[in-house]
Amino acid sequence: MNVTQASHYRIPERWMRYDPLAVAGALVEARTAAGVLNRLPYLPAWIEQVHKEQLRLEAVGTTRIEGADFTPDEERQALAPGADTGELTHSQRQLRSANAAYEWIRSRPPGQPVSIGVILAIHRLIVTGCDDDHCEPGALRRDGANVTFGAPVCRGAEGGEECQAVFDDLLRAVATKFKAHDRIVQAMAVHYHLGAMHPFDDGNGRAARAAEALMLRTAGVNDQVMVSLSNYYYEHQSEYLAALYESRERGHDLTPFLLFALRALADRCNAVADQITAHTKRALFREFAQSLFSKLSSPRRRVLAERQLHILTALLDKGEMSLQALYSQIRAHYTGLKHPNRAAVRDLMHLLNFSAVDFRREQGTLYLAINLDWPQRFSETELMKRIEELPTSASAAAPALPDLARLLGRDGERRA
Repeated sequence: MNVTQASHYRIPERWMRYDPLAVAGALVEARTAAGVLNRLPYLPAWIEQVHKEQLRLEAVGTTRIEGADFTPDEERQALAPGADTGELTHSQRQLRSANAAYEWIRSRPPGQPVSIGVILAIHRLIVTGCDDDHCEPGALRRDGANVTFGAPVCRGAEGGEECQAVFDDLLRAVATKFKAHDRIVQAMAVHYHLGAMHPFDDGNGRAARAAEALMLRTAGVNDQVMVSLSNYYYEHQSEYLAALYESRERGHDLTPFLLFALRALADRCNAVADQITAHTKRALFREFAQSLFSKLSSPRRRVLAERQLHILTALLDKGEMSLQALYSQIRAHYTGLKHPNRAAVRDLMHLLNFSAVDFRREQGTLYLAINLDWPQRFSETELMKRIEELPTSASAAAPALPDLARLLGRDGERRA
């Protein structure tokens, strides 16, 4: 499309223009989800693990939105400490630079004001090492350097004086007029306006999303753990771009974009909360199982329970596993038994019988996983009684999967 046909940038009359009533419900949902996430109990190791994953998703998501393409192996190569950047593709270098920007954001104390210098520093990190051959890091577009973007095609602010003026005016508004609005709304407004004006030669979307992530820390969202909105934006890219375009076409009415972004925030806060809750449930499950099995009355039962604990530990550590993969991991604990595969069948049947383990079948393969709600579903007294009453051998009448013995027995015979 010719640039004359592109939607031209109109300088906003108000930087904070939206319908408060229209976004009130979505803002309450986002605030509530963020509040629940911040109040969850957790161990530092858990939160660090979740944070690292969200940080990775944020860098990957914001890079992929711009059209970058890399495989999981290429992603790991790009993010590896000390990677030789000369051997990386352009997409990999963009990912590496985005990751550096988010690491820098993480290192900043929450609550520090967002200034012109901060936005320029974010942009400098975003493009250095990947796009600095055609885009000066941390520098606004100069006179005559104009850009188009998006579909439908939009035109950024005119390079030079207009670009400098609207950029400066936005940051003045952030320091003054924005303070009358919710901090989450402030973060999303900066994201939108940086994207709409496109003040840089390249890296505008990445810088806008990174600025939003930084401001969400001040809003009390990204303080303890990163919540990856960029990954949500990537997964819902058509809706994301449509919301940005609609707000622009409505004269920088932020309402459409806020409704989308607030929904994204609530969704990702709930998803991260579910991850932390799952960590808590795994810890409770492990403690409950160990306490329960330690109280079995006979040595024979305790030996059986020890093997079952190995099964539960494998599933707790790995998550869902195919039957064959699980048996391969626990097989060493059955070495020396007269019928190791039968013993494994019996132990698994018992775990399935009292609902400690769930299963599903997909394309002929049986998958097993921990039932994290098990400790809440039964009292210890009830489970002790059920365990003590379990048969000592696996029978065709055992209340478990009818074909478990056949599947695992066949596998055991091959490996014996």
